[in-house]
Amino acid sequence: MNKIHRLERTLTHLRSLNIFRVNSTRCFSTGKDSEGESNDSPISECVVDKKEIQVETKENTETTTKPEKKLSGFAQSYEKFSHINDKVPETPKTFASLIRNSKFVDLGDPEGKIVTGEIFHVVDDDLYIDFGWKFHCVCRKPVKNGQYYVRGSKVRLRIKELELSSKFLGATTDVTLLEADCILIGLISSPLQMAEKKTRVSKPRIQNF
Repeated sequence: MNKIHRLERTLTHLRSLNIFRVNSTRCFSTGKDSEGESNDSPISECVVDKKEIQVETKENTETTTKPEKKLSGFAQSYEKFSHINDKVPETPKTFASLIRNSKFVDLGDPEGKIVTGEIFHVVDDDLYIDFGWKFHCVCRKPVKNGQYYVRGSKVRLRIKELELSSKFLGATTDVTLLEADCILIGLISSPLQMAEKKTRVSKPRIQNF
């Protein structure tokens, strides 16, 4: 009877730890002799597979004790910049959505609106300016600070018409001139101004001894 009590105690302890799983148990019924004596040999003893319990305990301890591996600074930066050139596939936009989200559609009536443009070509005193519309505009170079109006300069424009058109003599339909009509307001930035600022900063100061 003492052995049976010990087995029951061990079984209850293992069940409380939630790691006990009976896969192969063999139970025997208790019986008494004619003299009323109970046999203490394997009567009502449960044989438990010890190997499986050990494996389960090892798996539970490994899952609880394994910490998450933290990457070093170099490994984190490597993972970040190794996929920097990977392009995300973009869904093609329809023509209607492009028009709906266009900045020129948000302008409303373009007459009198102020926009920024870039000089992409210079012929004598004529400045060819691209301001993002279908057609560019041609403006005269101003006399004041005219040397800064070079290729790549940013300028400010006021729109008069987005497309110039005219008629031939006796014609009934207009013919486009492939140009827009704008007024040049002023200069925003110029590559020459930036170069002059750099040379002023880089020039050494001469000290009088």
